[in-house]
Amino acid sequence: MKNKRNLVVGGSLAMAMVASMTAYFESSGKVITKAYLDPVGIPTICDGITKGVYIGMEVTPEWCRLAKEKEITNHSRPLQDVPYDLKVREKVAFTDLAFNIGESGLASSTIMRKLKSGDTKGACDAILMWKYAKINGVKTDCSKQSSGCHGIWIRRNAERDVCLGTISVRDAQKLVINLPVGGELWGDNED
Repeated sequence: MKNKRNLVVGGSLAMAMVASMTAYFESSGKVITKAYLDPVGIPTICDGITKGVYIGMEVTPEWCRLAKEKEITNHSRPLQDVPYDLKVREKVAFTDLAFNIGESGLASSTIMRKLKSGDTKGACDAILMWKYAKINGVKTDCSKQSSGCHGIWIRRNAERDVCLGTISVRDAQKLVINLPVGGELWGDNED
């Protein structure tokens, strides 16, 4: 039986927090209405939307808002398989991670195995296992300062800390506000 209380839905506190957190992690808080390539080469628009996006695509800020809500809800779906109610901060952290690694990445992860067995702290700590990105086709350890993707490691630590309750979403945003994460910093997005 699915635990629908773990789904992040529009109008909820968790939705507002995930939307805020992903906005900073994905595009430094900007809504970018012209598609760009993210740091690992994935066509992206708004503040982290990738599904159905192609270079040359342009949308409105309202389209971005609606698409973001839908994507956040979709990416939180694996959390319905957790048999107990997660805390809001936990839903926020795991949904933000899924927004970055994909719904299927979260669904098949060690994180989900730990959650299903009741090990929420272990699941929060397992967020740090997601420290790799493909850069120019090469698996790269983003925990290394010189990796070219160190922002992912900063994001993973912020997600884990939000999950554990040691920092707030606002504090997590402060960690990434000046990182080059998407938008005109990475793509040809100038008019």
